[in-house]
Amino acid sequence: MKTKFTMHTGLYTIGGVICSVQYGKDRVIFEMGSAYSPDTDVYDGTVLPRSKAWVRDAIRTEKIPPIHGLYRKEDLNGFMDLIPAEESDLNTAVFITHIHLDHMAGVGMISPQIPVYMHKNGVIIERALETTGDGVPTVDREYRYFDEGEPISVGEITLLPIMTSRRSYKQFAFYITTPDGSIHWTGDFSMHGEDVDLAIKQMEFLKKQNVDVLLCDSTSFMDEVLLQMFDSTDPAKILPSREIPPGMLDSKDVNENLFSILEEQKGLCVFNYYQREMDEAMKFIEWAKKVNRICVFEPDCAYIVYKFYQIKPNIYIPDSDRYPEDPDQQPEWFKELLANSTVVTLEEINGNPAGYLLQNSYRHILELFDLPAKDGAYLHAEGIPIGDFDPAYENLLRIVKQTDFKYVTFFCKNFFGHGYPPQVKYFVDEVDPKILIPCHGFNPERLLPKNGVQLLPIEGETYIFDQGKLILEKDYEQQN
Repeated sequence: MKTKFTMHTGLYTIGGVICSVQYGKDRVIFEMGSAYSPDTDVYDGTVLPRSKAWVRDAIRTEKIPPIHGLYRKEDLNGFMDLIPAEESDLNTAVFITHIHLDHMAGVGMISPQIPVYMHKNGVIIERALETTGDGVPTVDREYRYFDEGEPISVGEITLLPIMTSRRSYKQFAFYITTPDGSIHWTGDFSMHGEDVDLAIKQMEFLKKQNVDVLLCDSTSFMDEVLLQMFDSTDPAKILPSREIPPGMLDSKDVNENLFSILEEQKGLCVFNYYQREMDEAMKFIEWAKKVNRICVFEPDCAYIVYKFYQIKPNIYIPDSDRYPEDPDQQPEWFKELLANSTVVTLEEINGNPAGYLLQNSYRHILELFDLPAKDGAYLHAEGIPIGDFDPAYENLLRIVKQTDFKYVTFFCKNFFGHGYPPQVKYFVDEVDPKILIPCHGFNPERLLPKNGVQLLPIEGETYIFDQGKLILEKDYEQQN
């Protein structure tokens, strides 16, 4: 009996890493996300998911991979002859590093009988999102929790969660061991910012373990990042270093720059952020206090803030059918929020524009037409749509330009949220795995090992873990 490894998706995409490790009848699947590519998304805002064929359609459109023993029988309905979870003899568990959609967008399609593990903080945020209708599409299910340093056994397989970020939802790497050896997934990796100590701790742990297989985040090895730092995409020019490359910024520098922008504004400031990021929500709440403003959220985001931080948020109610005035028509979550929040009206904002910092989502961007725009600024703080690769981005810009709001993007060419290439290379060289699998990036081939071998697996193909090597199953069977 040998360990089997399959990389289903995520080798050449940013996000969407889905892998399985199997030993006998025991199987661990880590991550269930989908690469963020709105320019090619079938569900473009007009096409709607089908209610009975939603899982089959997700497989057809490659939002999730075809995996035996993972989905419900009623959702598969014989599709592709996939074995449904109810008929599988595998002991399967799924693990999610953190709640960004490129790591968990497909979680809701997993059969409820398959245990799914996440950190408790992430579950709180996801449950709040589901309540307002913004969570992942899902069947009714329970989540199981994991925490830092507490190993979980799935039969003969053991998975150790290693914390890599202290952000509100918590973020983890996974160290997986089977009777044949060890496989480690870094998850989203960074060696700058406030959690550098966790990256070093992860690295030192892996060095001691003499890890066999390292799956490593290679997001930053894309053209635009390498050309900015080296004027070349030649991997040979990426020399290992713990330091932030010259000319590039740390997250602390970026935040200081962003706060100074807010501090300079004389009118109403409107911000658009990623609603799964509770750290960002709290950052804007604290920044507002520092500049004598009141931070106000739309109801959907306010509900998550309320549930996660257990505080009474300020809310602004857009002109939308989502928020009926008639109490008999209001959804329960909205009633609960109204009872535990302070409503800020348009009249109040008009009366003192400089006294408010107002969150605005893209779906309610037409609210800008009624808001006081004189001396005001629209702060695009990495909310959706994120950038010009999203067709909706041009529409956002067009609407903002029809107002007197000054558009300010928080995107900075000198900053990258994932680890800079020299830092990732330093981490890999120090860990020095026998097998390096770069992934979660457009150019994984550019992340080279120090002494071991680089493997770019064929997605969907199974490999046999034998004596420190990963061998294609069909080749292994021919050899043995």
